[in-house]
Amino acid sequence: MPQIRLMGSDSADVQRTADAVVRALRAWPETRVGDVSSPVPNRRGPGCRIYIEVLADVATDGVEVTVERDDQPQQQPVQRPALPAGRGRRLPR
Repeated sequence: MPQIRLMGSDSADVQRTADAVVRALRAWPETRVGDVSSPVPNRRGPGCRIYIEVLADVATDGVEVTVERDDQPQQQPVQRPALPAGRGRRLPR
């Protein structure tokens, strides 16, 4: 079963984020939210983990969904100079 794991060192922040993610997923018609775990304490250090099961809606199987954020500027690819042409020599063995 596909899952999303949210984790952090501040349990209250993880819970607020999980609540927001669950609301967003439930509002999205192509997904169904399965089980949402109770907060699980982190093994090392403070905080917790919350697991959210996410299911594809049967009626929309095969539909590709792309989500793009528009609140951040698009990053331009880094332009790097080409490598110099090789001389065709082989290294000795």
